[in-house]
Amino acid sequence: MVQRTAPVIRHFLQRPRPAIRGRGILGRIAAMCAIVAIAACSSQTAGRGGAADPATGGNTAGATGTAATVDPNAPVIVALLAPTTASSGGARRAAQDLVAAAQMARSDLAPANMVMKVYDTRGTDAGAVEAAEHAVRDGAALMLGPLFARSAQAVKPIARAAGLNVMAFSNDSTVAGDNIWVLGQLPGDEMRRLLAYAGSRGIGSVALAYPTDRYGNQVASLAPEVGRDVGVGVGPFIGYERSFNGIETASQDGARAVRDSGAGGVLIADAGDALRSMAAFLSYYDVSPRQVQYMGLSRWADPKNATERTLRGGWYVAPDPALRSSFGQRFASQMGRQPAPLAAIGYDAVAAASSLLRSAQASGDQPFDRRAIAGGVSVRGAQGPFRLTADGLNQRSLAVITVSDGVDEVIDPAPSGAPSS
Repeated sequence: MVQRTAPVIRHFLQRPRPAIRGRGILGRIAAMCAIVAIAACSSQTAGRGGAADPATGGNTAGATGTAATVDPNAPVIVALLAPTTASSGGARRAAQDLVAAAQMARSDLAPANMVMKVYDTRGTDAGAVEAAEHAVRDGAALMLGPLFARSAQAVKPIARAAGLNVMAFSNDSTVAGDNIWVLGQLPGDEMRRLLAYAGSRGIGSVALAYPTDRYGNQVASLAPEVGRDVGVGVGPFIGYERSFNGIETASQDGARAVRDSGAGGVLIADAGDALRSMAAFLSYYDVSPRQVQYMGLSRWADPKNATERTLRGGWYVAPDPALRSSFGQRFASQMGRQPAPLAAIGYDAVAAASSLLRSAQASGDQPFDRRAIAGGVSVRGAQGPFRLTADGLNQRSLAVITVSDGVDEVIDPAPSGAPSS
């Protein structure tokens, strides 16, 4: 018991404590421990009131599919909306790296006539509205961004009134549809890949442990339908508050439910200390990784997970690690720093816009109308191929990876093209 309890303590105490003797210590640990701190998630820059270039690109089709004319061979403005001066340091860093990665893609992939202009949203909904209005005045043909889901909702009517479509950087599927596509990695897409692989390995049902926050609740709401689609049952559901007491309490009853259900796997939709602690507690309460396959989504892509023995051998899905590493090295060589996790989405946005514009130059069609965006074309992104779908979502090529105490290993490679519905 001492051996199984110790990993839990390491995740919640900042310095070593005396050796643990028996399960009764958990109550004393809970009294001593604080709540787990888990984190939730060639260009021109146009500032507020900055000078506007003449409207050279025209507007494109909005949600109705009726398009204003865009000459794909004339200068075409693509607007990138990002919180480059947000008050939050994390958001500001993510935005700056999104822009830097988009500039890389502009250099790598874009036709010479594509003009990318960056508009600062300041990290607020009001700032996003101002940025969108400025982009419309400048004659933008497509909006890339903004970063936050609420900001995407705020710019939606402005873009729609101007006949513009939007490729937002969010991974919140609730904002998708109409004239908005989301480019972030989607938990439903990741679950589909993971559960299909689990089914192919003979696992017929998977329990789901998830934090009762916005992300976790979204995973829980999507899981039953995804499971039905791929023929894998999902349940029981173990929701928990992201605190020591919340995780410990939920894991005890949850572990009993997992054992009683006969589930062949348990998917923990979390990251960081909360992930490692939930895994340790489930194991402590006799959900053994020797009998039940532990698994997770792309938030598991963290080398620290190997410190939790329960997670070693666990499966998770993520973009091809070799492509992720290659993108990171290229970014670092140009920018002198490692990219923020969201940077690759900036590259992908410009890759998609470039692909659409090149196709329109060859065909004479409109580059950024609904039919073109949702046409199912596979785009080569920073970390692998993806496609945009008619419902405003995206589908990505993902690998199945296993946690190792060395370098995590790919056990089922990412497909060479983006999956189709």
